[in-house]
Amino acid sequence: MQIAVALYPGVSADECEAFTCVFDQLDGADLVGVGACLGTVEGPGGGRLVDATFADVQHPDIVLVPGGIGCARAANDPVLLDWLRTVAPRCTWLAASSTGTVVVAAAGLLGNHDAATHWLAGDFLAEHGSQPSTERIVEIGNVITCGGRITAMHVALLVTLRVAGADAVALVRQRLATAAMPSSPAPGWRRWRNRRCGSRIGAGPPRPRNHELDSPDVIEFRPLKTRPR
Repeated sequence: MQIAVALYPGVSADECEAFTCVFDQLDGADLVGVGACLGTVEGPGGGRLVDATFADVQHPDIVLVPGGIGCARAANDPVLLDWLRTVAPRCTWLAASSTGTVVVAAAGLLGNHDAATHWLAGDFLAEHGSQPSTERIVEIGNVITCGGRITAMHVALLVTLRVAGADAVALVRQRLATAAMPSSPAPGWRRWRNRRCGSRIGAGPPRPRNHELDSPDVIEFRPLKTRPR
């Protein structure tokens, strides 16, 4: 199962991690950083390494659009927007977090439906025909939007539930809980993050653990504000 993470200058490392820490623990998931060109894109929290260009990834199963301070520029990037329009009908789910929802709206994938987004991004979202929702997670067809950070992790778990079932969610959460314990890190923990940053595991001090991304004991998947596209 190919999971494409849309990367652009200014994308947030924390937003990427909130999505990918879940899928990195899902058996059979192939996480691919996708961007305009190969190499590293810089953003808050560190760089992200683009593994494949938009032209190379045309049929991903899941598409993730993290937020970041570069959302306004990304929302005017014709290559990125064309790619989103191309892959959205082909993928099972497209999830956007925080200001990443502005990019999805700019691609015309939300219509005039409300969407969850960062609390400071409401005006940007409205410029592309969508209003900010008070809901934490909003589902529009096969597109899921959320406010970001921990809700992005919730969305990743929700998508895992939809595509792989409850047993897979339980296993992912078990692995996340194990990985969060300093004395016994799981072998796969941060595998995607380290590889995507172009660093080698063990080369230099690790980035401090963001405890906001620990899997909570209870995840409420319902109710969601759901709208047909």
